[in-house]
Amino acid sequence: MDSLRILLVDDHEPVRRGVRSLLSSHSDWLVCGEAVDGLDAIEKAKALRPNVVLMDISMPRMNGLDATQILRRDMPDSKIVIVSQNDPAMACRQATEVDAAGYVAKSSLSDDLVPTIEKVISREPKNGSHPMSATASSWLPGEAEDRLQHLAAIVDSSDDGIISKNLDGVITSWNKAAERLFGYSAEEAVGRHITLIIPSDRRHEEAMILDRLKRGERVEHFETVRVRKDGGMLDVSLTISPVKDSQGRFIGASKIARDITAQKRAEQTLRENEQRLRALTDALEAQVRARTMELERRNREVLHQSQKLRELSHRLIRIQDDERRHIARELHDSAGQILAALGMNLATVVRNAKLDAPELARLAEESEQMVRELSQEIRTTSYLLHPPLLDECGLSESLLWYIRGLKERSGLEVTLAIPDDFGRLTPEMELVIFRIVQECLTNVHRHSGSRVAAIEIKRGSGNITLSVQDEGSGIPSAKLLEIESQGGGVGIRGMRERVLQCGGKMALQSGARGTKISVSFPAADLRPAEEVPGAALA
Repeated sequence: MDSLRILLVDDHEPVRRGVRSLLSSHSDWLVCGEAVDGLDAIEKAKALRPNVVLMDISMPRMNGLDATQILRRDMPDSKIVIVSQNDPAMACRQATEVDAAGYVAKSSLSDDLVPTIEKVISREPKNGSHPMSATASSWLPGEAEDRLQHLAAIVDSSDDGIISKNLDGVITSWNKAAERLFGYSAEEAVGRHITLIIPSDRRHEEAMILDRLKRGERVEHFETVRVRKDGGMLDVSLTISPVKDSQGRFIGASKIARDITAQKRAEQTLRENEQRLRALTDALEAQVRARTMELERRNREVLHQSQKLRELSHRLIRIQDDERRHIARELHDSAGQILAALGMNLATVVRNAKLDAPELARLAEESEQMVRELSQEIRTTSYLLHPPLLDECGLSESLLWYIRGLKERSGLEVTLAIPDDFGRLTPEMELVIFRIVQECLTNVHRHSGSRVAAIEIKRGSGNITLSVQDEGSGIPSAKLLEIESQGGGVGIRGMRERVLQCGGKMALQSGARGTKISVSFPAADLRPAEEVPGAALA
């Protein structure tokens, strides 16, 4: 091979021009082509057969991550290096997930691009492994081993019984929660048939479950009855998943059993209470109807006016969010990209002037550093206006990014508690929760005097709950009464309007130990965890 063939993929021409200039330092490197989006990259890569593809992430028609997955499958010999202006930690993880050979931040192209390409093309596979394995391990050292240990600890400490069995129905694992639920120790259960805990009149359920697992299905929240060692019956909710070997063959099943006895009793009590309440309601309904007809007429008039005001408020909030998103996009796609190209041009000036004009080189280096700092400031401002991680990765990643930045700017220590399997919500609700947290932390920093704050977000069976707690001096009682009666200032009113926009409720508690804001959203606005919106900014 006489020269290294490189394909540039970026929808901004100044960036491609700047990259060409940086690559010109290697006389044996050839830019064999340029592409403006993912689809264009796939077509030109198949025609030009490049050795290295420099791939941007956010592009029209198809983003760089999707294009990378296709090229890794169809052209495994081509090395793909992700080049992004996104948050470095996030972009690095995305590059790892799509099996890219490397990653370079646009703000560091002048320093890191050439060394990264040299490293990628010099790396050879060992023992049949993919070359990316070494890069991935350098990005995430020990992560797989730590994750396995973490998962094992979760299984052992879970409140739910976790049981596995082979195709013959023989129990192969039995955690401590299963011991508590069913009364058998692991030594008593492992090696015996699963019918050990199945009542005789429910044996047919095993055949049904096995048929579904063989078809590759996962049985979720299957409510049934199981029997304890002492003969007592136990209401349980089962989630059963197929277990496969490394060749994808079905070799057994894993069960998670949750005790729902208390839930069943509560449901029965609830039904009885509902029946009594319905009887009382029926008896009072006639009297109440006669006395409330006039009030209903007046309420309709008030509600009509209130609805008009609420619709106007919601429209203004949407317009504000859309304008923030538009300004953020403009900053990212125009100023941010031009600064990236300017930085690369200054790097070229520095390289060419070091020998003949050292003073010019020094000034250019200072200018290059200022460009990097300005690029960082623009990206931070853009992300605060509308964080792209919210669209790409959801609440957890976007809030962690915001918390890190707030700590750097203010010194405020913030903890975030959100389940690893929290999943995604509707884009509107994710934005509402992010803005509420943003407003709460701003108030904590400016008004509370607290140096710490705690955020907790949970997904329940029928709602999403959010709480933000500080340890400050609290809100004065007179101010608290004003907020409760009149709605508070602009910040509190804005949060209430956003909560109402999603049909939720907000409560504020404050005292000598600090202030807590709690929000609850109903199930109607939730979104299945597997639905993930497409990427936005990169």
